Amino acid sequence: MGLSKVWIIPLCSFVFSAAAFFSSYLIAVYLGHVTKFLPYISDNGTLPPESCIFGQLLNLAALFLACTVYLRHRQIVEFYWHRFKQVGRWRTISCVLLWIGYMSAFGVSMVANFQENNVIIVHYTGALMSFGCGLIYTWAQTVLSYNMNPKLAKPMVSHCRLFLNIMSTVFFVSMVIFGPILGQQPNDFIPDEQGELYKWTPESPRYVEHMIGTTSEWLLAICFQLYILSFAIELRHAYCHAPKLKLVAFYDGTESDSTISTTVPSSIPYAVPGMNMNHMLYSVSDQNGIQEESVVVKVKF
Repeated sequence: MGLSKVWIIPLCSFVFSAAAFFSSYLIAVYLGHVTKFLPYISDNGTLPPESCIFGQLLNLAALFLACTVYLRHRQIVEFYWHRFKQVGRWRTISCVLLWIGYMSAFGVSMVANFQENNVIIVHYTGALMSFGCGLIYTWAQTVLSYNMNPKLAKPMVSHCRLFLNIMSTVFFVSMVIFGPILGQQPNDFIPDEQGELYKWTPESPRYVEHMIGTTSEWLLAICFQLYILSFAIELRHAYCHAPKLKLVAFYDGTESDSTISTTVPSSIPYAVPGMNMNHMLYSVSDQNGIQEESVVVKVKF
């Protein structure tokens, strides 16, 4: 049993992310929680009920993102070692990138679960992890894509990834500069009892800087998700097996004063993986021949 259509995993990450962004945006605008023109993505998932939908969908997107990162790692191992028997630093680099990708996925989950009006430090930390680690991960994967061309995909795929990386870097820098630095909301704004968010208008101070920051965040998120979706191209002919679970029986027997029958009863041998010995199971009986317990004896061959 296994999964023959592995390319569905990055597709699911893309679909759940897009659903989280746009469904929460539509609900927040309909309920009047945010302005209609490009609010921050996090603002769409701050107030209920849209925050519940935003968090649930984004958690699923983070799960499939982590699975995609692992599949990409296994694909690199299969390419360099099992196919071409190449040794070198590629395994260490791929393992490091694996954990960087996991950190990005964990950051996405933090953004989903910690709203900015509740624990803003944790929320911003998750956003920095998701976008920052995501940039490092995608840049490194672009380099690996060029090294593996044209074995897994056409060079055009690597060119598109390079373009997405360049645009993502530009949007990330502009989001940081024009968002929390130059595009801060007025300091004299005091949330009401319902915790309503500040609604930006063209008359608001630093409105232009704010709009540059929000636009950069939306474009950065879209570029990042398109990059993850591009892994489906290389995984379209891949498949994975279900994990194998090996059960080793264990009998906790203790010695007693009972005598062991001179006639050796039937035994049940079973091998222990990684050990140069077998376990043999023998019955322990009293003088009347009544079996009381079992003893595990290790026999080396």
